[in-house]
Amino acid sequence: MAEKLDTSPEEEAIKDEAREFMTGLVGSGAGDQTNDSAGAPTADGADIIKAWKSKYSAAPEDTTMEDFWSLYDPYLTSIWKMVYDEADSNENLKETIGFVEDLLAQPGMTQLKKDHDCWCVVHTLENLGIEGVWFFNGPDPSKLFAANEDTSWYTFTQLGPEAIDPVKAAVAKIMMPIEGKLNGKVVKDTKVFC
Repeated sequence: MAEKLDTSPEEEAIKDEAREFMTGLVGSGAGDQTNDSAGAPTADGADIIKAWKSKYSAAPEDTTMEDFWSLYDPYLTSIWKMVYDEADSNENLKETIGFVEDLLAQPGMTQLKKDHDCWCVVHTLENLGIEGVWFFNGPDPSKLFAANEDTSWYTFTQLGPEAIDPVKAAVAKIMMPIEGKLNGKVVKDTKVFC
């Protein structure tokens, strides 16, 4: 049985408010950064992101989750689950895959990739939902939000920060869907931003 999404006016107002907030973050730009670097992306965090990307790019089907967890440092990096908020409005698979392609192709993404600030695995599902897992240099996805206003259409939820068993299981489930399914739904397309 498919889950019923709340499309009430109240829920839509909450989503609109969240999008407005995200637009404010995008508009804030680099001029609003403070000199306090606590929690900011670091060179060591970038090295971890680079190592993760390298391991995944080399042979994702042979990559074990232990490879990732051996590099993970909750003080330097963070892991976030992403879910598309408007899946119930999607009309076809090609269009939905296009939303993911557009998200990953936004102009601000080039610098994030170059600086090793993040990478992700994003799946388009048979029910036209979009789910992914993002790995960030730093404690949160704020640089992604600032670089890409399309992120306002998604909900990001932190996995962790501590690498306890339920967190590891949640990350593995998204990174390497078992039998081509994620949450019981067939994965129709996967995009990797490395």
